[in-house]
Amino acid sequence: MKTRIYAAMAGALLAFALAGCEFLRPAVPTPPASAPHVTASAGEFEIAIGLDWPPVERAETYTIYRADRPDGEYEPIGETPYNSYRDEVGSGHTGRWYWYRVQACNPGGCGPISAPARGYAGPPPAPTNVRASDDRVDGIVITWDPIPGATEYEVGRDRARDGTYPTLVARVTGNSAEDATAKPGLTYWYRVRARNGWGFGALSEPDPGCVLPCPGFPSAPPG
Repeated sequence: MKTRIYAAMAGALLAFALAGCEFLRPAVPTPPASAPHVTASAGEFEIAIGLDWPPVERAETYTIYRADRPDGEYEPIGETPYNSYRDEVGSGHTGRWYWYRVQACNPGGCGPISAPARGYAGPPPAPTNVRASDDRVDGIVITWDPIPGATEYEVGRDRARDGTYPTLVARVTGNSAEDATAKPGLTYWYRVRARNGWGFGALSEPDPGCVLPCPGFPSAPPG
């Protein structure tokens, strides 16, 4: 009889202990529900790119991913408990764009990954989308996409696409310039480079322009 009582008591104590363990076991947190809103520095640091984002609710760590082109594969490069990160790209990787995405995580899992943010270290990357006009009679207008962090642009000119571009057409702070010295009927090639506190970046891809009547275009009617 006593054996049965002791066995019952032992079983009750074991059940109570197991229930206590379940009660004391910490609950698994819900993963973060939102993606970080990431910003990347543009030439603020000589050999590094700084990333910042507002804190995400329930996040304990953040994983940082990087790609070297917009449609490239994002590889993890670091993890931090803070809402900022500094990517030391080094002196051999300045003046070029990098794309970043960040994901907030906790022991329960990770939330959605952020939208891409791009940044660069050192001098500005080469300007893109350079366009020289071919529809004017009073000069050639050159435009390009602005670069964040750039303080000045230089526009160079050459008669040959693969030339040295020795003629400085303009030095401007905006993203357009006019070549008022171009002569009608000739093709000119233009390249643009940007500058910030670290110096000038690489030259853009060249683009041709001309003053009417352009080579291969009919002359304007008299009148």
